[in-house]
Amino acid sequence: MAKTKKTAVKKTPPKAKKTPLKTKKAPAAAKKVPKKELKKAPAKPKKTPPQTEKTYLVSEFSEMTYLTSHGVTEWLKQGKLQGEKDNKENWLVDAANLQLPFMKKLIR
Repeated sequence: MAKTKKTAVKKTPPKAKKTPLKTKKAPAAAKKVPKKELKKAPAKPKKTPPQTEKTYLVSEFSEMTYLTSHGVTEWLKQGKLQGEKDNKENWLVDAANLQLPFMKKLIR
């Protein structure tokens, strides 16, 4: 008896029905504004570098006041005191904070 080889029949997936694409209506033409009338947003003022304005380290500021170093750091994070971080991520406290009404009561 002769053996016959079975060949695999590849089934192709059914073709998807083509649906017509929905066309969106073009929006109404916007009025063209001359370039002269377009206003650019004002540039944000840059912070003054710590070299031009007197700043204190947190430890120095806490010695000048009745606050602890941790308290000064927390007030900086909360925004009660103004300051910025230097390149080494150390807080520098602005000297102008000593003139704030609530800080005048805490100065030693």
